[in-house]
Amino acid sequence: MKKFMLIVFAVAIAAAITYTAANGYTDEFIEKTQNAGLSAGVEKVEVYAKGLNEDYTYTSTGAFYVYGCKLSSAGIITANVDNILGTAVFYDRELALSDVLEAYGARSVIIQSAEDCINVYGYADGLGHGVEIDGKAINVQIVLKEGKTVVGCPLVMGSY
Repeated sequence: MKKFMLIVFAVAIAAAITYTAANGYTDEFIEKTQNAGLSAGVEKVEVYAKGLNEDYTYTSTGAFYVYGCKLSSAGIITANVDNILGTAVFYDRELALSDVLEAYGARSVIIQSAEDCINVYGYADGLGHGVEIDGKAINVQIVLKEGKTVVGCPLVMGSY
C-alpha cells in the first residue's frame, strides 16, 4: 500500500509541474548523468513530457507521455519533444547515496523510508527550481532499492 501511495504522490506532483520548470534543465541533467562516472550502469532513461512525438516509443499515463530510451538517445528525444516535465535515469545496481549526490552535485533535503526503498529528495545547483515539498525546493529525487537506483529530475514520475 505504501508503494502505491508513493507512486500516486509522485504522479500527482508530476501533473502539477509546469513543463517550463524542467524544459531547460533536462539536458543539463542528462549531461550530468553522462559525465558522472556512473553512466556505465544505466539501464534505461525515461523522459516525461506533455508533448507527443510519434517518432519515438512512448506510453501514455493520461496526464503525460513517458518516452523510454537509452542514455545516448535521451538528448535527441528532449530536442524533439515539446513540454518536457522531467527525466529519470534507471541504474541496474544500487549505488551508494554519497556517490549519487556527489555525481549530480546535489545535497539531500528530505529522506523518507518506504517498504522496500529509500527516497531522497535533494537539490542540485544548475537544475532549476523544480518543485516544493514542505516548503523546500527539490529538483532531484533519488530512489534506492535493493539492486536498483533511480535518479529523477525534478522527480521520478513513473514506477520504480
